[in-house]
Amino acid sequence: MSPPPGIAALAETTLAAGELRLEPLRPDHAAVLFDGFADPGLYRFIPQEPPADAATLRARCERLAARQSPAGDQAWLNWAIRIGPEGGYAGLVEVTVGSAGAADIAYFVFAGCQGRGIGRRAVAAVVDALAAIPGITAIGASIDTRNAASMALVAALGFERTGFLQDADHFKGAASDEIRFQLPLKR
Repeated sequence: MSPPPGIAALAETTLAAGELRLEPLRPDHAAVLFDGFADPGLYRFIPQEPPADAATLRARCERLAARQSPAGDQAWLNWAIRIGPEGGYAGLVEVTVGSAGAADIAYFVFAGCQGRGIGRRAVAAVVDALAAIPGITAIGASIDTRNAASMALVAALGFERTGFLQDADHFKGAASDEIRFQLPLKR
């Protein structure tokens, strides 16, 4: 079974959020996103490490630019966050949509852009676009309990806490507990 109709078109759509432009992720974004993704602080609450070099990030962008999982049962929607049409890049919003219409959202906001509402505006634009797709049944996010800023972001957008997973992962020498959030969609 494949993701809901309309998802493929959304994956190729540039979104706007005030002065922010959310550009569908392409391999050539790797060059302009590398410095932001190279910051080890960006990975404090996730079990990933910074890309080793721009070529590694480009390879990841190439995989994600396929817009679907190899089995075709998930759609991958990824947008590079740009400040204005000529400005620098502030991060990335990622969405995975399964065949049942459930979407999971994640996001990275680069250190120099944090605390300015960029993440909230970018994620809100993606949530609004997803909510307009009739086959999307829910939008969820799993967040490390230590990531207060990320939990505040989803709460500000109306996500509700729906679960807790103790020892969800173990990385960087510590156990990671996660809180599951879900945004109820009004249909």
